[in-house]
This record gives sequence, structure tokens and C-alpha cells, in this order.
Amino acid sequence: MSKLVYSSILVILLIVLLTSSIPVAETSIVIIDALGRRVELSETPKRVVSLAPAITQILGELELLGVIVGADSFSLEDWYLDISSRLRERGVVDVGGYWWSVINVEEILKLNPDVVLADSGAHRPLLETFESYNVQVIYLKAGSASGVNDVLSDIYTIGLVFNETSRAESLINKITSALDEGLKLLRPFSGRRVLIVIDFWQGIWVAGKATFIDDVLSRLGLVNAATTYGWSAVSVETVSKWSPDIIIVACSYATNETIREAGLYDLGKPVVVLNSTEIDIISRPGPLLALMPQVLYTALERGLGKPVETPAPTTLLTTTVTITETETITTTTVKGLETSQAVIITVIVALLAFLVGLVLGSKRRRS
Repeated sequence: MSKLVYSSILVILLIVLLTSSIPVAETSIVIIDALGRRVELSETPKRVVSLAPAITQILGELELLGVIVGADSFSLEDWYLDISSRLRERGVVDVGGYWWSVINVEEILKLNPDVVLADSGAHRPLLETFESYNVQVIYLKAGSASGVNDVLSDIYTIGLVFNETSRAESLINKITSALDEGLKLLRPFSGRRVLIVIDFWQGIWVAGKATFIDDVLSRLGLVNAATTYGWSAVSVETVSKWSPDIIIVACSYATNETIREAGLYDLGKPVVVLNSTEIDIISRPGPLLALMPQVLYTALERGLGKPVETPAPTTLLTTTVTITETETITTTTVKGLETSQAVIITVIVALLAFLVGLVLGSKRRRS
């Protein structure tokens, strides 16, 4: 019997030694990208080309700037997370402007990337070119995002590609929490009709329905005055019919003269022109979504004036207009509860002491 046991142990040890020497293939990563393509990666990419600033910003938030070997011109000028300086210090190559027609494919080929991360709208015409050169490419919504969920999907997809899903989920939670807090911040302006103007090339370009800006406005309790779909050019007469409460201009080259020539000043509506940083925040569908509520609040305050506090109808406390005041009201309520709980606890302790006294007294009488 003992010989059988020893033999079994030797066989098991031999099997363990043999199997441990066999290399185990890494599990491949399968992604369904924004174009519905099935992309399979044999390993985590180490050399990446990013073709959109929104994509580069996600990589920055996930602490993945170190894998970038090439990037679009706008990413290389990005102030967010000091991306510009960090990429240039590493010698990241400029592969051209944002749109497909100005992307330098030859430069990308020289970099021999493991994967190219591209915009499903701006870079879709490059798909056949990439495939003809056997360049692995993953398309994301990026600048073509039609809502907040598209941005969150991009973040999670990039997290999957680089095995950083925990960081991706943390970033998603950060953005959704910021939008939830933004709804509270913008409550005094709830229902205001807002028009976002993004360009003045052959018309007044606005952010219409089915754009990520429209989705953000809705989530923050505001109303998009534009009734067109997508990014579209309209006339000043159309803007007048929409009757926005405020017009926010998010165009980098816009001047007072540009706005005057477009006829916006003639509508008698407040017009607020954003600075370059605010324009980046409001126009890039990526991690900057978390900063959009504050930019919109500041713009509305500049155009419509500071919100006025109004008394609540059923209490002496003022109506909440900021997050801080909400917390103050909550604290007041909690203090009231704590006082009641203290009284109840005191009564219970007194009753227990009384009962213990009775028990001890009865024992003494018996003895």
C-alpha cells in the first residue's frame, strides 16, 4: 500500500514538473470598436499612435502617456494634465492635424505602432489605407461622440485594451459624479434655453440635438435652444426663432466683429464668449466633461447674472442654491436627529440600571 502511495506521489510530481515547463499562451484581447469591427490584440500594446486629443486625454488620465509614440498636432499642444510638455519631452512624433486629410500616414508607418487609436468620424476614410499596410487600428467615438455614454464607452474600451479597467472605472465614476454635482450647481438656471455656437464658417455653426453637448445640457437641467440635429450651420433668422435665453460662443477665432457680422448682437440676447481653455473644456468629449458644469455655470452667471436666493415656502431655511448650502441644511437635520437619539438612549440606560438594581436587590433579600 505504501509503495502505491509513493508511486502516485512521484507521478503527480512528474506531471507538475512537465506542465510547468510548457509555456502558456497569453489570452488575446478582443475589442468591438466604434465602427462595429472585431479587433483582436495578441498582447497589450506598447507602441501607440493617438489621432485625437480626446483620446490622448483619456490615455493621460489612465497614466498611459508612456506608450504614445505618435500623436496628432492638437494633442501635442494640449494643456490638460501638462500633456504637451510630457509628450514633447519623450520625443513623441507629430503625425499631422486632426482631420484624416492632414494625417501623415507615412510618418505613422515609420513608427511601427502596435495599434492606432482613431476617431470614428474624422479618420474613417483612412481605414482601407491602414488595412492595406496591416496597421492595427481601433476606432473610438472620440470627437464624434453623440452623448456622454459614448465618452464613457471610449474610456472603458481603452481600459480593456491596456488592461487598466480599474482606472477606467474610476475615471467613469469621476465624470458621472461631476455631472451629478453639476446638476445641483446649475439648479438656479434650470430650464434656461442655451445655444452653443462653435464656428462662423459660412453660417452660424451650432451644437444641435444628438451631440454630446446637447446630452450634457440635458443632464444639467438646461435646454438646448437648437432644434437641428448634429453640428449644423444656420442663419441668424433661425437663431432668432429659437429665442435662446443666452448664446455661448465657443469658437477660438471669434471676435466682437465676427459676432457682430453674424448678427448675434442684434438679437437682444446676452452673448458670452469663452476663452481658449473654456472652449477646450466644452468642445472635447473626454475627461474634460467633468469640468463642463463649472464652465457653463460661469458663462450663465456672466450672461444672466448671479442667481437670486428665494425663501422656501414651508421652512425658515433658504432654498438651496449651492452644494455647500445643501450640506448645511442636511447637517442641521442630522443634529436634530442626534438630540432625539441621545434622549432615547438615556431613557433606555436608566431603565436597564433600574432593572439591574431590582435583580441585585432581590438576590440580597434571598441571601
